Amino acid sequence: MPEWGVSVYLGTPDVPERLPGYLDAVAARGGREVFTSLHIPEIPLADAIAQLEHLTAEARRRGMAVVADIAPRALRELGARPGDLSVLQRMGLAGVRLDYGFEPEEIAAFTRNPEGLRILLNASTVDPAFLERVMAAGADPERLEACHNYYPRPETGLSRASLLRCSGYFRARGLKVAAFIAGSGEKRGPIGAGLPTLEEHRNAEAGFAAAELLGSGAVDIVLFGDPWATEAELDRVSEVVAAGGRLLRVRLVPGLDEFQRSIVLDRPHRNRPDAAALVIRCALSRSYAAQGPAVVPFNTVARPVGSVTIDNQGYQRYSGELQVALSDLPADPRVNVVGHVVPEDLPLLRLIGPGDDFTFREVS
Repeated sequence: MPEWGVSVYLGTPDVPERLPGYLDAVAARGGREVFTSLHIPEIPLADAIAQLEHLTAEARRRGMAVVADIAPRALRELGARPGDLSVLQRMGLAGVRLDYGFEPEEIAAFTRNPEGLRILLNASTVDPAFLERVMAAGADPERLEACHNYYPRPETGLSRASLLRCSGYFRARGLKVAAFIAGSGEKRGPIGAGLPTLEEHRNAEAGFAAAELLGSGAVDIVLFGDPWATEAELDRVSEVVAAGGRLLRVRLVPGLDEFQRSIVLDRPHRNRPDAAALVIRCALSRSYAAQGPAVVPFNTVARPVGSVTIDNQGYQRYSGELQVALSDLPADPRVNVVGHVVPEDLPLLRLIGPGDDFTFREVS
């Protein structure tokens, strides 16, 4: 099951005041992950520790887990070492993302920590050879995960191909992978241009970015990189995650009868394993439709990409089959056009492969 969460950054004066309400909003929508960073040279270490402990206490009250990005020097200053991460546990951390500078043997030892902390590698930079060295050194795969970078400077984010390649190293080992999406509200400085993993997501709507990451099969956990996501963004990402990443917003045509509406909206759908070239075919819609009234011809017009259609009784045994057009198709008197996927979600159609589940949500 996919997961999601947010980022909270220490060292800013408004965090203590805003944090409880923000975490309430995230937890109420099912968010369980909180990412933070201990790379805050502008404040004394003691102050950073106090702020971190406040964050972890607030998160734990709401059943949330905090993972902190940490460098070798900071880890040493805190008094942690490969065989003893108890100081991090006392701070309330559920895990640490190891920055550049740790040796494979150290990382493997970290994963065997008796405190049970999760150990995350940098999914954007660790190559297969390094990962193999970590595993060969005796890493516990149950505690090992990976998390991609976010990229503050425009034009420096990963390409989709890089994300798939890098994530694939870890997914092949059965390890979870996290990645970041940008928020549309407050941007983290000093650049303030968003904190996504993929460059193409820098200005993308958060729900679409989350759906692309999860739908790609390369990411298990989606995190807002920017702080203080809006409530609308929290709503959107939570529903995308609940749908497994493949959530399509659809506008149904006026005058559609309740039975055809129910075929579209009342249940998740699954693309047939023998996926068609020109349409997504919903595997079980015909059997559901057979339990209701006949599907009579209605709105039998041209079918541009993203058209949601139901075969009517003119198609005989195919009557009731729900499809989504992947190409522009002509009108057919046997095919009812019952709605259209919103233009913003059309790129998600290519992520629905053979046997993949997906869900529709109606929008006005």
